[in-house]
Amino acid sequence: MRIGTAYVNIGTVYKNDELTYDPAIEYYQKSVPYFEEINYSMGLAAANVNLGELYLELEKPESSLPYLNDALDHFRELGFDPATPLNFIGAAYLKMEDFANAEEFYKQALASSVEKSTKFEEAEAYLGLGNVALQQQNPALAVSSFISGLEVAQNEGLLQQTRDAYLGLSEAYALQNDYQNAYETYQRLNAAEDSLRNNEHATVLSQLRSITHSRERTYENQKIQYELERSLEKEKEEQARLLLFIGLGVFVLISLGLLNRFMFIRKARNRIAEEKDRSDEILLNILPEETADELKKNGSIKAKQFNEITVLFTDFKGFSLIAEQLSPEQLVESVDYYFRYFDTIIEKYGLEKIKTIGDAYMCAAGIPRPSETHAEDALKAAIDMRDFVEKTKENPPKNIYPFEVRVGLNSGPVVAGVVGTKKFAYDIWGSTVNFAARMESKSEPGRINVSESTYNLLKDKYDFTYRGEVEVKNGQLLKMYFAEVEYEQIA
Repeated sequence: MRIGTAYVNIGTVYKNDELTYDPAIEYYQKSVPYFEEINYSMGLAAANVNLGELYLELEKPESSLPYLNDALDHFRELGFDPATPLNFIGAAYLKMEDFANAEEFYKQALASSVEKSTKFEEAEAYLGLGNVALQQQNPALAVSSFISGLEVAQNEGLLQQTRDAYLGLSEAYALQNDYQNAYETYQRLNAAEDSLRNNEHATVLSQLRSITHSRERTYENQKIQYELERSLEKEKEEQARLLLFIGLGVFVLISLGLLNRFMFIRKARNRIAEEKDRSDEILLNILPEETADELKKNGSIKAKQFNEITVLFTDFKGFSLIAEQLSPEQLVESVDYYFRYFDTIIEKYGLEKIKTIGDAYMCAAGIPRPSETHAEDALKAAIDMRDFVEKTKENPPKNIYPFEVRVGLNSGPVVAGVVGTKKFAYDIWGSTVNFAARMESKSEPGRINVSESTYNLLKDKYDFTYRGEVEVKNGQLLKMYFAEVEYEQIA
């Protein structure tokens, strides 16, 4: 048993250093035959649950399941709360995207932890269920699960689980387009990470003091013991050596425990940095990078004037009538198919997505970073969008409706900023935006209609066809032009 336990302890040291997982697996596996020989269920439970967790860390969930199922059997045999292996099994199925099994095992873990009052595992089970709901695009259920996990974690002072719950809530709120709550939760996530780091630092200092004092006391006690035992007969000397061996063993275990703690903290800090990067990605899905940086730094965003940008609008011909003929699933899948590709196009040309309203897609070039090529960038993006829609119409994928698209462009000044206190979003205002929408509404399927201001910026490089004037607000007349440039000419 002692040899098996030693192998488990050595494996744990290697396990907590993410660079040495292979030796950790080797030592855990070496311990198993010793425990099996004496049918030591506690040792087998520890070895198997650690092996299962290691394979999860290595992103090998299929390899982790046999060990975790063995650990589950031993936990139940010993009468321990099986929530620990149940939560790990749920995590394995989640990584395998087997959401039904993941949800089932997390629910079993939750029921067991509630019955046994093991709050740590209860919080983990709620967080697992929240992550399953996120993967299944069910933000409402995810929010409910993460809030339940957060309540347990905060009541029990579980800082790591508190941090994880805030992270999950940020993603779930963002998935619901509830950007106000997403940002507020993101701020609480940062505070939770600070608390976690401070707590880890204080714990390590406390442990360092304790081990130092323990070593001093152990040394003095060993000196006294040595002097006394020298005067006893041979049997007493053997006892003294045995006691010394035990004392050294305890000291080694304490030292290993402290080393494990240091390894854990290093690993936890790396995970915190990774999760913070994920949180920043969520915020960047809500706001442009410069605006997000301003919000994080100042807690507010000032409106800005941009003197020269180009606004791009698209919409689909006859969308309202088509929507009545399609099932909700096909309608949403079709619009999402086009808009996802539009997102990649504007990223390619450096445009900023402003918003979508039904079947209308709005973006702009030259914002939030001014650009001298904003009109040309917007035109290139418009042509790519048109060509993608035309190619899709020729050979539409299964369940995708072949829409026809109209595109409109206008250049001029705008004001940009973030307003409101709920579901806030980055937006732009001004007559430039209104005229761009007017260009789109007066366009034709498969054509790109530009205003005179955009035409004047591009007329020396590309071909246009004048198509008359259109009346806008206050009786003002705007000249319109069709872009006649093929994509190959400007690629």
